[in-house]
Amino acid sequence: MADLPIWAERPEQTAAILNPAILAAVTGWCARRYENECGSPLPWELAYLVAPLALHRATREAMPATPRTHFSAWVNEHAGVLAGYASRARSFAPYVREGLRHGIRVGLLEIYAEGLISATIPKTARPVRETEQADIVRVAGTVGVWFARAGVPANVYIQLGVKP
Repeated sequence: MADLPIWAERPEQTAAILNPAILAAVTGWCARRYENECGSPLPWELAYLVAPLALHRATREAMPATPRTHFSAWVNEHAGVLAGYASRARSFAPYVREGLRHGIRVGLLEIYAEGLISATIPKTARPVRETEQADIVRVAGTVGVWFARAGVPANVYIQLGVKP
């Protein structure tokens, strides 16, 4: 497990986008939409795949406006955007862990043996403004629906070309 640099040593841009609060919120939105879609917590292993999709600008901009597009179809159509996804997911993992700890500590996320749920995001919540943050949240929600519809987490890992 890679150690994260202390805050004073993190590049400003990295600290801004990969901070624990943003990562907890991204995971929380995904978990909320996942739970709304299938009625169960977001599996732990999927929590690590959300941020590299939602926070990477090129990937986020390639996302459809709604989750009506099938995940597998989107992955096949956007292989170029996803070319570096596996290495990005590995590099995000320590930051995601930090975000999960923060989310649990502040009560945004609740942990269960099966996975995570969002404890504070209402079931009917939607981002309301057209901002980059709202777009990140929208994408995290789309990912939550896609993951819920994908079946077992291994299906998602296989489609994204990631080895656990």
